[in-house]
Amino acid sequence: MSFLSGISLELGIGIAIGMFAGTTGTRGSARGRMTLLAAAIGLAVGLLLAGAADLDAPVGAVFCFAGAVFACLVVSDVVSSAGRRGGGGSGALGFLVSLAALAVAAVSVLWPVIALLALAGLVWLGVSRHRRAQRKHAGLRVLR
Repeated sequence: MSFLSGISLELGIGIAIGMFAGTTGTRGSARGRMTLLAAAIGLAVGLLLAGAADLDAPVGAVFCFAGAVFACLVVSDVVSSAGRRGGGGSGALGFLVSLAALAVAAVSVLWPVIALLALAGLVWLGVSRHRRAQRKHAGLRVLR
């Protein structure tokens, strides 16, 4: 397994862990605690998978940790926002995100480099949500 494949495997598994943790859609301090839980699980799994990914243990742990934290933050924000807008449909969204997390984990194991697409999708989702929030706050400042 090449270095890029090993990093992609660790990152993809970390993203799947973070997506599972983010399905709760928590806000505030509960979101922070869920992110810390995802980080701890990502760190442990990254250490355990480092040998299979042909990486040093600290390197594998860092990539799995980073993927778990980033995915948990983005996905919990999406699920939380959908729960506020949609009312009772957030459970269905959490189920769909869980299925997507399983797909990301499976793809990461079978074709590790494709896991980088999941990372790109999460980056795009996080940046677009941030821009939308900035435009919303800029519009509210004009109303003052």
